[in-house]
Amino acid sequence: MNLMVCLCVTLLLSSATGSLHLSSRSSIVGGEDAAPGRWPWMVYLDITNGNDTIFCGGSLINSQWVLTAAHCVENLHVMAVVAGEQKLLEPTGLPYGVHRVLIHPGYHDDGDVLKHDIALVQLAEPVVISRHVRPVPLAGPLDVFNTSSECWVTGWGAMAEGTPLEGEETMQQLKLPLVDDKTCRLMYPRTDDNYLCAGYMQGGKDSCQGDSGGPLVCKSFEQFVQVGVVSFGHGCARPGYPGVYTRVLSHTKFIQRAFRKYR
Repeated sequence: MNLMVCLCVTLLLSSATGSLHLSSRSSIVGGEDAAPGRWPWMVYLDITNGNDTIFCGGSLINSQWVLTAAHCVENLHVMAVVAGEQKLLEPTGLPYGVHRVLIHPGYHDDGDVLKHDIALVQLAEPVVISRHVRPVPLAGPLDVFNTSSECWVTGWGAMAEGTPLEGEETMQQLKLPLVDDKTCRLMYPRTDDNYLCAGYMQGGKDSCQGDSGGPLVCKSFEQFVQVGVVSFGHGCARPGYPGVYTRVLSHTKFIQRAFRKYR
């Protein structure tokens, strides 16, 4: 993330240390190329917003639904969802049309944080499941995570503040720790249990611009489950400011209601 805001979302956070400019996320800082098929639920959202083309990440959570950030899709005109993508400059993924977009009814930018920054995208047709394309399980109440849990974030976002992904624009992966809730609240005082933080307090590694909407997954019972959605933060990989993620478990009812209503 940098002080320029991906998708025109600008936040201002007041704290004891002054005003912090927050930004939505778009790429991985300090990551590495992901191997083909390593993260088969990762999708690429190609969005037309007026005269602008923007992109976000998302996760396939069943054969016809994608989970992403609300701020990615709140003003879209046209969107394609690409599954099975690896290198943006050597595209091999399959594009899918969009049938329906559902933004959490409580989503809004309150000037300090993005409240309930989560949305669902229903595809026009089910994806073709393969070795490189399959859904991710969502974290449930029996899954327990802590600061020693193995967690990863993925995306095609910036490699540093103001530095876009280079080369063949290969999907990046980054292993990063969860931050305990007390520390998260100290860094971002207006967050609550609907959020979680992940990253290195010393800085240097983080999600960034272009990663918004992508999944934060952690290992539970020997499988990866999605615990968060990339949302916002203060810059990218800055010391003392981990990334902020929408907590998936806090929004289970929103997801389940959508599945029941729109089969």
